[in-house]
This record gives sequence, C-alpha cells and structure tokens, in this order.
Amino acid sequence: MVEINFLTYIYHIICFIGGKMYHTLVIGGGCLGAATAISLQRKLNKVGKNEKVCLVEKAVLCAAESSRHSGIVRSANADPDASVMASISTNMWRDLSGVWGLKMEIDEFGAIWIAKKNSDGENPAWHELSNRMKKIDLTFEEIDTRSAIDKCGKTLLTDEDESYFYEPGAFQLDPSILRSTLYDAIDSNGVELMEKTEVDTILTKGNQVIGITTNNGKLDAKNFVNATGAWSSQLFSKIGLKIPVTIEPVSVVNWMESPKQIRYEYPIIADYTNLCYFRSWRGNKMHAHQPRKRSVYEIAKNFLNDLTQVNGGEYLNEPMNQSLAYNQIKNYEDISKKRFSNIDKTVYASGYRSFFDITPDLRFILGGDSKFSNLFHNLGSGQAMKYCPVLGESIAEEIMNENNVISNFDYKKFSIKRFKDDYMKKFWNLVQGEENTLHRQGKNQL
Repeated sequence: MVEINFLTYIYHIICFIGGKMYHTLVIGGGCLGAATAISLQRKLNKVGKNEKVCLVEKAVLCAAESSRHSGIVRSANADPDASVMASISTNMWRDLSGVWGLKMEIDEFGAIWIAKKNSDGENPAWHELSNRMKKIDLTFEEIDTRSAIDKCGKTLLTDEDESYFYEPGAFQLDPSILRSTLYDAIDSNGVELMEKTEVDTILTKGNQVIGITTNNGKLDAKNFVNATGAWSSQLFSKIGLKIPVTIEPVSVVNWMESPKQIRYEYPIIADYTNLCYFRSWRGNKMHAHQPRKRSVYEIAKNFLNDLTQVNGGEYLNEPMNQSLAYNQIKNYEDISKKRFSNIDKTVYASGYRSFFDITPDLRFILGGDSKFSNLFHNLGSGQAMKYCPVLGESIAEEIMNENNVISNFDYKKFSIKRFKDDYMKKFWNLVQGEENTLHRQGKNQL
C-alpha cells in the first residue's frame, strides 16, 4: 500500500511539472460535460487521431443537478430554435447508439399540457405553437377533456376553462440510468475521466488557455470546455471572464403512489394552470417540481446588481444535501390537490432542493469564448438533461470544425458574445420598461 501511494505521489509530481497534453479538457462532469467529452472523443476516434479528451469533475460524475433532474424530454417550446434543438435531441435519445455508441432505456408516455383559456374561451398562443410544431413535423395538438382523462385516469381533475394539449413524442429519462450509461460511454469511447479533481488555477497565455492546476496535478490541452454550470462565474472570474449564469433554487417532491390509482405508464403533466410539472417515477411514485420563473423581474433579482454575482451561493457547496421544510412540502401538496383527486391520501416519499442554472435571457451559453480562442462554453440551459446529446454534439462539432447538427438552428444566438459591456444596463431597463419582452414571452408559459 505504501508503494502504491508513493508511485501515485511521484506521478502527480511528474504531471505537475511537465503536464499531460490532451486534445481537449472538459471541466465539469455533469451530463453536459460528459456528453461533450463523449461526442468529441468519438469524433477523434473516427478520424484516427490518437488524441485524448479528459473530463475533470470535482466530485463524481453527475453529482449535482444531473443526478436529480426530472428527466422530462419534450420539444414544444416558445423559442423556435429551442424546439428544433429539442427535436434533434429527442431523436438522439431514441437512437443513442449513433451518438454515444450504446443504447439507453427511455419511458415513452407522452405529455399532457394544461393551461387556462382566455376570456374568449380560446388559447391562441398555444394554437400558434401547435401550428409551428407541425412545420417541423412535431405533434402538439389540442385534445378534449374526455381524451385527457382517458390518457391519465379519473384521478386527473379537469376544468372547462382549461385547454389540454397532447405531445405524444415527449418521454422520460431516469437519471440513475443515464448516470450509468454515461460511465459506460466514457469507458467504451476512451474518454479519460478524472473525478474528485478540483481546479485550482486556470493558466493562460495571450488569448489562449494553456492548462489548469488541480489537486491531482497539472493538466494541459489544446482546447478547453467550460461545463461547470453555476460554478462558472466563480471559476472563470479568475482569468477576467464575466460569465452571466446564476442559480434559481427549486424544490422537488416525490409522492408514494398506488399503481391502482396512478399507473407507472402515466403521461407527463405540464400543468401551467398551477405551475407544476408532474411525472411518474419508478417505484410507484409521483414526482413534482415547479418550472423556472419567467418574469424578467424575477430573473433580474437572481442576478442582484452584477451579472456574475451568484445569488443563493450556499447551494453551490452541497447542492444535493438540502432537505425540504414542512411548508415547502405543504405547498406542493396544495398544488397537487388542485390537479389530482386522490393526493390527500398519498404518502410523502422524499424531497430535496436542487436548482436551475439560468442566464438573464434564459438561453444557453454555447460555443467559443469572446476572449480566449480555445475555450468553449456549454452551460446555462437549466434543462441540461433534455438537451445534453445535441449540446454535446454541437460543441464537439465546433471544436472539430464540422457543421452537421449546428446547421439546423441559429447556433450563434447562444454565443457568450451577446453579453457585452452594456448588457446589464439594457437588462435592467427591461425590468422597468415597456420592452419587457421576456415577461411577454412568459405569458405564453412555455
């Protein structure tokens, strides 16, 4: 045992002095970082390059948000490019062998979308969305109350003042299965995974990142990918980068259910009347969480007076070790009672606090950095699991100078370059001004 520890010690000294050169270092081992590393390594393998991708994670793979994601994969979205990206990602999930080299089990139960009708008894925003989905061959169609009950069972509470839309292509992922799949894909494709490896310093020279120092030695690479989510602001501020991403805490509750009342093969319920998502969970549980805030004012409060000031930073240390208070559980119980007739007899199974990582405009930060030519970003989605195959493939394509997936949508609109020096002033003006476009978009509640 002493000999092994001594050899490990010598290895770390050698690495720190000389460094090991990788093709790309991906910092952050959530599902976005893992997807990027896998896609890029597969591309390097295909062209016969004997070069390695290294994935660095300060804890263990998918230790934070990815481990307790709701796993809802849907394509209907108020942002047209996000809809296209979600559609591509959906196809990738269904044929994951073509992207990561192996298959993964998914639960295809569809989704029921619910929202209040307007004073005329119509829902024009969602009808517009339905027509837009048809143009990209996606089904998002209005159904009547009886059809909604037939798909969900009599425990679903309905109202004549509500609209019901059905998205048959929506499906569910199990985060624990995804985590195992990522480990397998990393191994089978030859990605080097370094867990419990925390970045101390980012080394730069001119307009390039040249390496990092960690508790496990110095690592060098030709390219670097930032997939650290809400940790980005703190980590990259050390090299003068302002990355506008922060967190929005979210509470999650799992109810213990009877399969005689709510079967496992239950559609996702996207309830925009009561602002809550419901999905069936393995082990006969009903999983519930509320969506992100859409009001630009509420988003602005998360950023305080600085785009890189993390609000609620206490969650960043141990984000998955946060239990729920009684009032938080009771809040979900009250919401759930408005949608299900039998929730008052349901047993609380578990709950926890997680968070969305968000940007001021609720869009991803993707692609090349504005200052360092060999640094790329993949973060800020708040919906990482839904999009991770397409986002990982997109970053890999940019690094390899390919243009297959990213030619299908406006990839540049997600660039970090949109956050210029005057962005904060404009952002705060949106909060109080009439051009509150995000708030108007929020009224669509998608």
